[in-house]
Amino acid sequence: MAAEHTATVSSHGDVAAPGRGAGISQGMLAMILFIGSEAMLFASFFTAYFMVRYNIAENDWPPIKDLATGERFEPPVLGTGVNTAFLVFSSFTVWYAEHRLKHGDRKGLERGLIVTMLLGATFLAVQINEYVHLGFTPQDQAYGAAFYTLTGFHGLHVFVGLTLLWICYLRIKRAHDFTPQWATPLGAASLYWHFVDVVWVFLYVVVYLI
Repeated sequence: MAAEHTATVSSHGDVAAPGRGAGISQGMLAMILFIGSEAMLFASFFTAYFMVRYNIAENDWPPIKDLATGERFEPPVLGTGVNTAFLVFSSFTVWYAEHRLKHGDRKGLERGLIVTMLLGATFLAVQINEYVHLGFTPQDQAYGAAFYTLTGFHGLHVFVGLTLLWICYLRIKRAHDFTPQWATPLGAASLYWHFVDVVWVFLYVVVYLI
């Protein structure tokens, strides 16, 4: 009887780790709840952005930065669009990494994570370069404050996501952690990364395109 409680066999014949159960793990549930709280936080920032845009600036958007010259705030739409493609593609590479693990391909898992982290780091580097050449700061009117708050807060989340993926990568390389039957930390980090990507796509459309 004791042996019956040490492992669980799935419908596909996979043996689950002892005590893991068939439902959602506590770690994954914690990440889902955390992402929910982060989604509400981003929602509050977007609400503030729309308040500035439609109640203060009305239809004059982006607003005029210099009244003397008539120069307007101009976010780099094209360059950021390319950068957005990097981040969107990274969602596919982290999915690929998880997919390879499910098939027992640990090399594929490692390669997928490496490419994902390189794409995420590239995104942050391009964003920092964008800040350097923008031509306005958070002190430049409500537009500058809203722009830097949204993009900067998101950049912080990308950094957190990269940290989570890096920790998973170290566990894979040094401890040979995660199996096709159990990879909760990797799945949680991947879910967070997808969330960060989705938020950025929405942010890009709202702040840069419309």
